[in-house]
Amino acid sequence: MPAAIDSRMAESANTLAIAEAPRPGDSYVQSFARGLAVIRSFDARAPQQTLSEVAQRTGLTRAGARRILLTLEGLGYVRNQGRQFWLTPKILDLGFAYLSSLPLWNLAEPVMERLVEELKESCSVAVLDGADIVYVLRVPTHKIMSINLGIGSRLPAAGTSMGRALLAELDAPAIDALL
Repeated sequence: MPAAIDSRMAESANTLAIAEAPRPGDSYVQSFARGLAVIRSFDARAPQQTLSEVAQRTGLTRAGARRILLTLEGLGYVRNQGRQFWLTPKILDLGFAYLSSLPLWNLAEPVMERLVEELKESCSVAVLDGADIVYVLRVPTHKIMSINLGIGSRLPAAGTSMGRALLAELDAPAIDALL
């Protein structure tokens, strides 16, 4: 994926997360939200980060980012060596919990594989998440040039054909609220 598109996707996701962040209250656990922000700070542009980089990308203090990183490390979601921190494969458990909770994906995948074989084109399933789509299942085709979209990839809904199809199912006020 071109760096400019990847950068816009990340900016869109960060802007949306900030705009939709609920206000702290009785039903809001701010430390949990901060922990998720630390996890989300790791991406293709920053797969390894120092404590200072995590603090800067999340808006946390260095002390707050350190406590969260050490907690995540203790739980096995983050590793570090020297000054560098990175996510471990255990982080996939969080996303897999969502995917495995919906058996539809298991039924769709064989059908998608047959479609890819017959049409020689990639086939994807995505869900609408705010103003973005998130890919939850993808069967790529084998071509010389391809788009590197994997499970969990996020794109602005209005800028993709799949996103527009999902938005078309919403009524006008819901679309206006999202966009």
